[in-house]
Amino acid sequence: SNAEYGGDTMPCAALREAARDVTLLVHEATLEDGMEADAAAKRHSTTSQAIGVGASCGAQHVLLTHFSQRYPRIPTLPPSALAADANISISFDLQTVHLDQLPALPLLTPVLAELLDDLAESEVGSDDEESPAVAQSNEAKGKKRKTG
Repeated sequence: SNAEYGGDTMPCAALREAARDVTLLVHEATLEDGMEADAAAKRHSTTSQAIGVGASCGAQHVLLTHFSQRYPRIPTLPPSALAADANISISFDLQTVHLDQLPALPLLTPVLAELLDDLAESEVGSDDEESPAVAQSNEAKGKKRKTG
């Protein structure tokens, strides 16, 4: 049982070699698919590129991290990451995972993606009214409360 942390990088041969047949590959997925040119310019990875590194090196589990702040929760995940047999998981700040929990993490990925998507939609609210979550966030930032 071993782990490899890819750091802040775009896909590269050195990382694939270092992560060959690892139990856990932690890989940054800063940008969503479709932003490959931006990822290359900034020397980051897209979600699918990070997943591809995990597949090409034979990692048993891939934990995606370091999502851009442009995404309200997590970036859009490709369908392969949400499949029942996927070995892809997402991480959050201050998350703690024990190695014996790794097999269960991919089961949470589709649930978290849907939950966070629903939460993001509810935060948008209508034009006339802020959702409680947005109001609380704005209040904490010192913004004036929106009234209808």
